[in-house]
Amino acid sequence: MHLKYYSISLLLLTACTLPGVKKHQKVAFHFEEPAQIWEATFPLGNGRIGMMPDGGIEEETIVLNEISMWSGSKQDADNPQASWYLPTIRNLLFAGRNDEAQELMYNTFVCKGQGSALGNGANAPYGSYQLAGNLEIDFIYPAYSDKATNYRRELNLEEAVTHVSFTKGDISYQREAFTSFADDIGVIRLTADADKALDFIL
Repeated sequence: MHLKYYSISLLLLTACTLPGVKKHQKVAFHFEEPAQIWEATFPLGNGRIGMMPDGGIEEETIVLNEISMWSGSKQDADNPQASWYLPTIRNLLFAGRNDEAQELMYNTFVCKGQGSALGNGANAPYGSYQLAGNLEIDFIYPAYSDKATNYRRELNLEEAVTHVSFTKGDISYQREAFTSFADDIGVIRLTADADKALDFIL
């Protein structure tokens, strides 16, 4: 009996097409304003270095990370019992009970030592991930008094590239940022469609 229902369900699923999903369609997040808080910036990373540009117009802040920037030292982080609680944590998350899932994770996914001290790792032996630096770019525009229009900030999820575009005066500006795993670098590319339109303090 179960096999019959399973076969019918499988047949229905294979006969359906997902609405709004087309092959080779770009998958991206986009916003019509710069990020106002760090959590709204777009994360880029290659596993060793990371960048988080906020897409600012007059000035842009790009948070930089690098894997060796760590405040502490090695510690035995093995905890075989942690996996016992994973199904419960998942069920809580699926039920929308995020606070309970987080509390259970904090209480059970802990290593043998103090760990990163729940966000206070700078004062714990184990330490925590540290900021490598903030890259600040202050832009100087030929039409400095004109308001920016047609602003778009996008993270292309397939290419892992951020794009920022807007018009100021009669000049269109573009920015791209990405990290490369093969070359182990972070790249920021600034362009404008007019000569001598790019002027900034780094």
